[in-house]
Amino acid sequence: LTTGQATATSQQGFKTKSTPFGSIPPQLNPIAHALVSNGTFVARGYAGDMKHLTGLMVEALKHRGFAYLDVFQPCVTFNYLNTYDWFKERLYKLEEEGHNYTDRQRALEKSFEWGDRIPIGIFYREERPTYRDGFPHVKGMPLTKLRIEDVDVTPILKSMM
Repeated sequence: LTTGQATATSQQGFKTKSTPFGSIPPQLNPIAHALVSNGTFVARGYAGDMKHLTGLMVEALKHRGFAYLDVFQPCVTFNYLNTYDWFKERLYKLEEEGHNYTDRQRALEKSFEWGDRIPIGIFYREERPTYRDGFPHVKGMPLTKLRIEDVDVTPILKSMM
């Protein structure tokens, strides 16, 4: 809870208790950031549509690998611009417009839509090996089940002295 302070996603010029002359930095675009950071599941939901948001949460949790889900949640106490009505007038669902979530470039283009029309839904999804898949000795087994009795970290500790 920011108690009325500007955040990285606040629009430039947005006035708050901590930024009485307006927020200085440009607004961060978390969807574009996740996409250019090579995210494999990137989506955005809206707290005013719980059924849709719940579906996105389920898909994010089922995704094998890193999943990023941005959630619009209006602040009814301090933000009188981005209200529930403001979002209701602008939001549209990517899946209802036939968006191809396997096209990273198109997803990036969609991430910059802001103003009269703002997309929600799955922007991008890709199945690929995870970081953990690169470690065959831990593949298919919870880390808590690995034997550590035979692990000797003494050489590593001595190299740090």
